[in-house]
Amino acid sequence: MNPIAVFKQTWLEAKELKDASASYCTLATISSSHQASVRTLVLREVNDDSFSLFVNETSPKWQDLTNSKKIEILVFWPSLMQQYRIRGNVSELSRSVMEAHWRKKPYGAKIIDHFYAQKQPQSSVIGSRELLLQGIDELKQKYPSGEEIPYPNNARGISLQATYIEHWKNSPADRIHKRHEYRLTEGNWKEFILVP
Repeated sequence: MNPIAVFKQTWLEAKELKDASASYCTLATISSSHQASVRTLVLREVNDDSFSLFVNETSPKWQDLTNSKKIEILVFWPSLMQQYRIRGNVSELSRSVMEAHWRKKPYGAKIIDHFYAQKQPQSSVIGSRELLLQGIDELKQKYPSGEEIPYPNNARGISLQATYIEHWKNSPADRIHKRHEYRLTEGNWKEFILVP
């Protein structure tokens, strides 16, 4: 059984139920000083063997990804009371993939990527909210239309090729939740039942 195929089906169910968490995942990384860090990102795409996320190279998470390829993503859908933990091998998405995504990206998201490139890096300290909004407004005047905004070199993406997946499903009646672990071994997924 391929757990990614099951994940994709469940992901579609969560979207159909309009689960507020359906489009998101939590990314955990480790810094060069061995500090764990987590944040919520949009889960962009799920392929037959991988999960795609987009990041900005000015962000601390990109630095973490550069320093260590050890990451984990967690997906939780409250409407279904199901959770997935996913680990594997990380590679950078190609520029052509990122440029194709850029063409579909909303105007506001394009503006903020250019803010990181032209004004201040993501997660850096800024003097006030007003300064942030002023910088955003300047970029909106520079680029009044989304089609005019060029692809910035700081937009990056990663592909997580899954080798480990844990699936948790709530069992509210008896609290004996269902937990399955899947490990990719020599090209095949092996399934293990875990004590909840």
